[in-house]
Amino acid sequence: MRKMRILQRIGIVIGLGLVIWVFIGAQLSAQLWTIANHEISFEYPENQRIVNESAAKKTVQDFLASQADSAAMAMDLHLLETSLEALPYVAEAQVYWNLNSTLVVELRATQARAKVFMEQSKYLLTQGGAVLPAPKSAQIDLMVCTGLRDSAEAAQAAHTLDIIEASKCYDASGLAQVHFEQDQIRITPRGAGHSITSNRDERLANDLAKLAAFYAAKSDEELATLRHLDLRFKNQVVTTVQ
Repeated sequence: MRKMRILQRIGIVIGLGLVIWVFIGAQLSAQLWTIANHEISFEYPENQRIVNESAAKKTVQDFLASQADSAAMAMDLHLLETSLEALPYVAEAQVYWNLNSTLVVELRATQARAKVFMEQSKYLLTQGGAVLPAPKSAQIDLMVCTGLRDSAEAAQAAHTLDIIEASKCYDASGLAQVHFEQDQIRITPRGAGHSITSNRDERLANDLAKLAAFYAAKSDEELATLRHLDLRFKNQVVTTVQ
């Protein structure tokens, strides 16, 4: 029995020694890793290629070139992640070493929800409500928001789009354009032959509920004859036919 306890203790000591040896070996190995390779990947929601990939690659290259000590453990990878996340349309950056001693950089792009035209320039409104200059090379099929005067109004417009998309009438893919005026909006659905005028204030949700009931009561043939719907009046939908 005593001999068995001794063997068990010896086994525990050997096991702990192996764990410590592996840990120290991994630390020493990481300290000896130098920059041999790095790879960058981009994740785009709904295939929206809006990140300036050249700028992202240059940020990584500049970071690596600035490292006086090229050992893996000496690098502040969090600093590189922060620098990458400061780039326009980068929502998240993850940087790590893989088992092949390669520095892996994974970037996830912000999702845009609408194009915004104002002050003779084009911007993108993100899902988070940010308004950023649209990349010149990006070709994205999104709804268009017009009539907005500045970025503050564009950010406020995100709330209006939330109300529209929460209704039973249209989601983001069903809208071609939303034109904003001081107290009303004009909605142009995709593929429809009519437009819609609605109140812009707290009455918007009720207006859209009224629109949903109107659509439900009409046949496709009847809807095809419509040119314009006006929802601004209480308990009625004023229609203009083609």
